[in-house]
Amino acid sequence: MMQSAQFSAVLHPVLDARTLGRPVHLLAPFARKFGADLSDLLRQGMNRRYGTRLAVAEARMVHRPASAAPRWQVYGMPQGRMGVAMERELLLRLLQCRYGVRSGEVPDPATIPLTATEDRLARRLGEDIVAALVLRVQAGLAALAMGPQPDAEVEGALQWLAQSRDAVGAWSLVLTVEEPGWGLRSEVQVGLDDAWMERLLAQLTTGRTQARRERLHAETHSLAGRIPVRLSARLLRRRITLGEVMDLRPGDVIPVSFQSADVLVKDSRLFTATVAEHKGGLWLTAFNDAA
Repeated sequence: MMQSAQFSAVLHPVLDARTLGRPVHLLAPFARKFGADLSDLLRQGMNRRYGTRLAVAEARMVHRPASAAPRWQVYGMPQGRMGVAMERELLLRLLQCRYGVRSGEVPDPATIPLTATEDRLARRLGEDIVAALVLRVQAGLAALAMGPQPDAEVEGALQWLAQSRDAVGAWSLVLTVEEPGWGLRSEVQVGLDDAWMERLLAQLTTGRTQARRERLHAETHSLAGRIPVRLSARLLRRRITLGEVMDLRPGDVIPVSFQSADVLVKDSRLFTATVAEHKGGLWLTAFNDAA
């Protein structure tokens, strides 16, 4: 009698063939970098203005939007499109701050009708988030020179296109914004289209290659500093006949002129150098790689 085997269903991430061989593993640290950028942006803006304590608690990169967002604010730039979707709890909390509400709880979005003011706030905050993300993509995992400061060139190229219920691109940054004491926990999603995703992966690839080169350079120089070598300088070479050698007597002088010298490691020429006189001594200077 055969027994039927039962297997538990295991969900595996679907690989995107376009990302094979690309530094997808660096997307997680990139998301954390941008989470720190957004926390700085909130601290310098909303928190300073309204006395709030908004900060990004979690940041991750997902291949598909983590949840259905009712409204995406879509922005266009010459390089491509990005979209921002914010849960209404965050927007309503910011509106409370704008209208001077200092106590209580974040209102239930189901009880608050959508207003044009909330729409304008979503658009403006979305612009700030996209502008900060553009700077982070340009920097990759490197530190931003002055933090997520407004960039006139980025803001000049940034245009709001439309609201949409469809996500922008297949990849999204998902950031969880919290505020202690208010019980606020709200998600912000930032979608990148294929063009921006390609730029991001290319930047991470370049940064990874540069980091590897710097590491190898440091290791090579560290190793070179521990290996002793003996350098010899061949100062001159003059061709004379055997008869002239046989005629040499004590006190004779062979006139020579120094042009350049060969610097040798054993019998292998490593450099050529110019011979110079300084305070009665001969010195080697102007080293060049031996051709």
